[in-house]
Amino acid sequence: MMLATTLAGLAARPATAQTEMTVELGASQVGPPDEMAGESARYGMAGLRFSHYAPAGSGVTASLMLGTAFGQPEGGDFATALLAGALRDRWGSRWTGGLDAQLVGFQIRAPFPYRTFAVEGGPLVSAKLGPVAMTVRGVAGIGRSRVEVWRRLLGLHVVFEDDLWRVGGTGELLMGRGPVRAGLAGGVHHTAGGDYASGGARMVLAGSWGAAEARGDVWDTPAGREVTGGISFAIPLTGWSVRGFFGKSEPDPLTLTEAGSGSAGVLLGLDVYSSERDAPRVYDDAWEVVSRDDAGARIRFAVDAPAGARAVALVGDFTLWDPVAMRRSGGRWVAEARVPEGTHHYGFLVDDEWYLPDGLQDVVPDEWGRQSAILVIEGVS
Repeated sequence: MMLATTLAGLAARPATAQTEMTVELGASQVGPPDEMAGESARYGMAGLRFSHYAPAGSGVTASLMLGTAFGQPEGGDFATALLAGALRDRWGSRWTGGLDAQLVGFQIRAPFPYRTFAVEGGPLVSAKLGPVAMTVRGVAGIGRSRVEVWRRLLGLHVVFEDDLWRVGGTGELLMGRGPVRAGLAGGVHHTAGGDYASGGARMVLAGSWGAAEARGDVWDTPAGREVTGGISFAIPLTGWSVRGFFGKSEPDPLTLTEAGSGSAGVLLGLDVYSSERDAPRVYDDAWEVVSRDDAGARIRFAVDAPAGARAVALVGDFTLWDPVAMRRSGGRWVAEARVPEGTHHYGFLVDDEWYLPDGLQDVVPDEWGRQSAILVIEGVS
């Protein structure tokens, strides 16, 4: 069943670890599988979503979604749960490796009871080479499904139980600079129900405003050829979020779910907790991004120096620890510097003495026995 999808991984990542809990309400309309008679089913949905992610992309997501059909026998109340985790490690400035894993459970009550449980995951390698971004994933999974069918006139109660599994991989190649990227994606899967293969096109828009993806794919499945596609989006608002999908859902090689016909859904989320919102705000504006390119960003630094300061300078590994003079502006001292993508240490010199203001976030001991601040620049390409 196609629910609204999240594109958080495409949006700009936070500079610090971030934890969020969101309550969501929404609605969806789901068409029957292709070549199957029946009307579209409409659902009301409510759920809870939790996520915790580090700047490099490692983290965990958990969600529970409940739905109820609006008076249609073709529909049925359902529940779905997800627990997903990601580990990421950067190999220099261009390469990233990692592991992904997820557990998924789904149950529907009508028109016949159906439930499935599956766990899958695998390694990934990604690279950013100028305007080109590439990702290759391997995946393996196992699961089990159960379907109950009643034939009341015949007095029959039949239960079908199946062991599920799949192995395969996917690849994606995107090109572009700034917020717009476009390219190709595909995959191959060997499953309990036969072999699957897919290929298609992608266009991605991503930035601090959120993310959107348009896609189109051709699938070769054991049941024949399917053409799928759609648009999904995720938009963060102040204290709220909106995410959704409309289009034709893809088949699932692990659970053997067939491609659906036209589907659409939207979820409105209310942030009940956000570590970003509740974090200390004393020096949240110590730096801001002025501009970006495919290798780094130009950053504007600002600091309140002690009263009577005559000269203030910015120093960091991105300046090779050479002082960059700061100027007074509106009661603060400001300077701009170009910072490459990656994790950096920096601080300030006030009248040639090392200085960090109280309340500055992301402060750690450095090799000289003093405190330095951390700045993480990621995803600028």
